[in-house]
Amino acid sequence: MSSWGTPPTEPPRPVAGEGDGRVRRAVVLIHGIGEQEPTGTLRGFVDGLGLGEDAWSKPDRVSDNLELRRMSVYGRSGRGRSVPTDLYELYWAHHAPSSTVPQVLGWMARLLRRRSAWSGSPSAPVLNLLTVLLVLTLAAAAAIAVVMVMRDGVRAWLTEPPFWIALAFALLQSGLRQVLTRRLADAERYLTPDPAGVRARTAIRVEGLELMRRLHATEVYDEVVVVGHSLGSVIGYDILRLYWDEARHPTFEKAGPQPEAERLVHDYSNPLGLERGEVEVYQHVQRRLWRECRQRGVPWLVTDFVTLGSPLAHGRLLLDTRASSLQRRQDDLELPMCPPMPSLAPTAEADDRSGAFYPTVLRKGELERTALVGNHGASFGPTRWTNLYFPRRGWLFGDPVAGPLRGTFGTGIRDLAVHHSGRHRHRWHRLLPMHDHLRYWAPLDRPPRERRGTVESVPALRAVLGLDADGEEAPGG
Repeated sequence: MSSWGTPPTEPPRPVAGEGDGRVRRAVVLIHGIGEQEPTGTLRGFVDGLGLGEDAWSKPDRVSDNLELRRMSVYGRSGRGRSVPTDLYELYWAHHAPSSTVPQVLGWMARLLRRRSAWSGSPSAPVLNLLTVLLVLTLAAAAAIAVVMVMRDGVRAWLTEPPFWIALAFALLQSGLRQVLTRRLADAERYLTPDPAGVRARTAIRVEGLELMRRLHATEVYDEVVVVGHSLGSVIGYDILRLYWDEARHPTFEKAGPQPEAERLVHDYSNPLGLERGEVEVYQHVQRRLWRECRQRGVPWLVTDFVTLGSPLAHGRLLLDTRASSLQRRQDDLELPMCPPMPSLAPTAEADDRSGAFYPTVLRKGELERTALVGNHGASFGPTRWTNLYFPRRGWLFGDPVAGPLRGTFGTGIRDLAVHHSGRHRHRWHRLLPMHDHLRYWAPLDRPPRERRGTVESVPALRAVLGLDADGEEAPGG
């Protein structure tokens, strides 16, 4: 068994479908916050997409986590050919350290002190409304207290509070403690750039990197798709940006013309320059660029990154640090954009940039060949990014965590506003603040309904992943 962080030269165990000669796709699902059970999110994902009866639960021979399984689906893609797909779960909940209520509240207070929390963020209108309501509530409470003191005296007001008020505060405190320490604590630890969270963040990222290395090293998979829900989308983003730097170089033996890389450099040099109607064209360019990279020996297999309910919609709020803003980190290629940011050129002009794919010389003995290499922030040159979110409707409905990403992380992102026509377990559930955040792959138990401006979530997700519900008998694996 290889240690974390060390790329294995060979997979540690036989992997799915070795020797069957068929093209296979791997889908990696990364769960969100909360005390998730191993493989629990993956099973719900497969069932929600309508693949449960056709999915075969088999040993996960890639991960060292013996609690995990892989789900194998043997259906047909939209192209009409059989594409066996293995679905894996990157399970990270056991790495998440516990946080105290004061730590989580302190993190939230630091976020609220930032200007981006009150303007320019998808959450700004709701936050401003809640602030007004809070101020009005406090003012009303103060007025009532003054009236009670003037009428009954301080002693009566202090010694005879209504019982239901005390009970309500006790229940509220208990509920908030559970939410803060078991839900938001994961986000606080991962998104806070302080020493206390370094160990956990590193462990999660290293495990994700090791999974990517092994999936690439098996020589079984032709394509890899990464799906992240909630905080899992941030983790997936980190893993892709880190692994791209390991897997972006072409080989000397396969060096040759690279017209698609040249097209990306010439036509898509501005990460914020695409109109909405141009995204589909750009994703076709990305697909051709991915194929070209593979032909030139680039080992990168990731064709698609899919985000569901992603807090990256609040990127300016969450990813600004004391040392650097989100925009500067993007300019420095630390945080990739889609289309990718051009490289900083080593010239006297600070704003002078070369292309996202730059020329380099490959050598073998005395022989030399020139090739274009993606810079370390160009992961979303060949990899398409699709973002699904429930748009907010009024002040109660929609996903408050999510929103469009193209304005912050690049106009090449395909933002899909979705709805879900499935039944609610109880009608009042739809009033819960985070209800829609958990429904991206909830089972669709009745015919889809059309709504203006949105698409049905489950069929849209299945289409993005290239999956369908038609299965074939699974061979041994």
